Amino acid sequence: MGSPIKSEHSLPEDFGNVVRLFPLPNVVLFPGIVQALQLFEPRYKALAEDALESDQLITMALIDSQWKTHQSDVPSIAKTVCIGKILSHTKLEDGRYNIFLVGVSRAEIVSELDTETRYRMAEVRIIEEQWSQGHELTKLRTEICTKFRKLASYRAGWHQDALDQFLGEDLPLGQLIDMVCYSCGAGITEQQKVLETVDLAERGQVVLEILNGQIKVSESEQGTTQDFPPSFSLN
Repeated sequence: MGSPIKSEHSLPEDFGNVVRLFPLPNVVLFPGIVQALQLFEPRYKALAEDALESDQLITMALIDSQWKTHQSDVPSIAKTVCIGKILSHTKLEDGRYNIFLVGVSRAEIVSELDTETRYRMAEVRIIEEQWSQGHELTKLRTEICTKFRKLASYRAGWHQDALDQFLGEDLPLGQLIDMVCYSCGAGITEQQKVLETVDLAERGQVVLEILNGQIKVSESEQGTTQDFPPSFSLN
């Protein structure tokens, strides 16, 4: 399940803006969200080993769904990524790694690096949250929580106590918006759009549009069961 994590997880003071990339076609990581991953390819087992021996950081990048049409052997990836930090890990007997990764920060790829590692690396620019002057962020928080509760009322598998605990958390607005997006059933393309939207007011409006769409679907498909919090994606 995905769950919000308080912001004690941060980048190391000596972070040099160089990251290890773990591209996947079906996972978008958000700051403050925990994601379970399984690393089994040799290059990504090497990535995990290097991360565990140093700064514990792995950066999730979404693979472009159309990359095979670009006449390249290397999948193209979205420029906006999320740097994650390993919370815990288990190394299996066959060498695979099961990892719990928490999102730490949005970042933008400046350039990919030519390195001798088996996995891809990049130089990145950290993205700081912004908010437009004049927007009522308290009203935005209320609107998002109200819509999310309405969506939850259509989904029998969502546990009310977990929902109340989540919405009752004193989360920063940006983390709340990200968590709602992650939890509500948004598609991967929608999640990536939210990740790329830096301004909090604009990001909140994007998520409200997603929630309205999910509510319409749920109204036409009453009785569909989905779990809350959502299950992890295993890769």
